[in-house]
Amino acid sequence: MSDFSDKVWWTRKSKIKAERRLLNLDTYSQILLLWHSVFLVFYSIYTLVNPVKSSAESAIMVALSVSILILTLFINNMNYKGRAMLLKQSYEQLSLIYTKAISSHGHDLAQLDKDYQSILAASENHLELDFIKAVVDENNNSTDDSKLSKHPTCIHKLLVVFYAVRNFIYFVFIFCVPFLILYFLRMDA
Repeated sequence: MSDFSDKVWWTRKSKIKAERRLLNLDTYSQILLLWHSVFLVFYSIYTLVNPVKSSAESAIMVALSVSILILTLFINNMNYKGRAMLLKQSYEQLSLIYTKAISSHGHDLAQLDKDYQSILAASENHLELDFIKAVVDENNNSTDDSKLSKHPTCIHKLLVVFYAVRNFIYFVFIFCVPFLILYFLRMDA
């Protein structure tokens, strides 16, 4: 594999990981927004039967409702799905460049590089973590990792695990926030 085709291959793999990351962000943010909205609706119904004892609790619930609205607008503006679609188009085009690069044997490499650069310009770049995840995953899934040009270090593997655990903890914490708020509000009452 030439240096150019290798670069295209790793860029493609990194963009695949970036697309997956954005789709996960979209899914998790939609789930959390839905959960928080449903929780506020159920809590509002609950307060009709069991009225709140302080005006502070009512004010906090109104503030939380407004924050859900603001977060909904913010998450929609982040456009995770649209950005993921652009990355998908990018890595599909990179696949064509890769095929041409390995079959061209150095012919017209300048044109392939121009095509490569224009594809990169058409979408956002992947994060360094996407590249690290691609290297770790390819190494873990390869039957013969000696064919790979990049090999993960122990730090790379630890980073992938760290970010997976961190994201899980964030998700669980944000999922539990309504219960925590309710507990602290009702604890004072």
